[in-house]
Amino acid sequence: MTKQDFIFSGQTHLERALLQGVVPADAGVGSKSLPGDYGFDPLALATKDLFPYIQSFMLNILPPPLVLYNTLEKTNSTATPKRPKALILRDYREAEIRHGRLAMLAAVIWPLQELIDRAFLPVEEYTFTVIYGGVTLPFLVMIMTLIMMLLGYLDVFASQIKEGEAGDAFLPGECFWDPLSVLDGAPIGTQRRMQERELMNGRMAMMAVAFYALQEAMTHKPFVELTWNQILFEPAYQIPLIRQWLDDAFGQPKSPAL
Repeated sequence: MTKQDFIFSGQTHLERALLQGVVPADAGVGSKSLPGDYGFDPLALATKDLFPYIQSFMLNILPPPLVLYNTLEKTNSTATPKRPKALILRDYREAEIRHGRLAMLAAVIWPLQELIDRAFLPVEEYTFTVIYGGVTLPFLVMIMTLIMMLLGYLDVFASQIKEGEAGDAFLPGECFWDPLSVLDGAPIGTQRRMQERELMNGRMAMMAVAFYALQEAMTHKPFVELTWNQILFEPAYQIPLIRQWLDDAFGQPKSPAL
């Protein structure tokens, strides 16, 4: 038995995670221990362990047959020791990555669904918005549902590995699934850059989806139809202002009337 094995043999999963450096003990907002850390947390939310309270709230809304189960869960939650701030931050980062991955899918499929509806549905039936509903083609909705089911399967798969093998020694967003071996053998710097890009794309996608919803909620129209979004979803030559500029700049001058 090596010295490292001897040290780990008497440690819990949490302590092993801290010792292995998977979750650095000094991890916190501003420590640069995790990718995408810009040190911005003015309310210090990353240090507040709200997960037990959220779990308790969810258990309280369960139907009466599960009251006994709720009581057991509350008893266990009160006996749970205070967790290190590093693991609290890791859980928040895990949630951020999951929401970002779903948002990246939604940021593409949402406008694509409305563009396809506009192309194939009669004008009088093209009133679909994700916020208020309406007539829509089912193809991309089915694809999104299938993708979410696959992500759920990966989540269950990863949870089983975490409970049986990894314990707390896992990185935020880790699914233990890399069929193309994209990160297998990649240098640490390369892995970190890829994680940062995934985080930034996810953050931008979450903001985009929020703006999609806000625009449709306020206007009751598909946001791809709104005037200020034309530059994103219309060919440039079909936008009135650009068409006028092209005509003025490159159009043939009219010959004077005789």
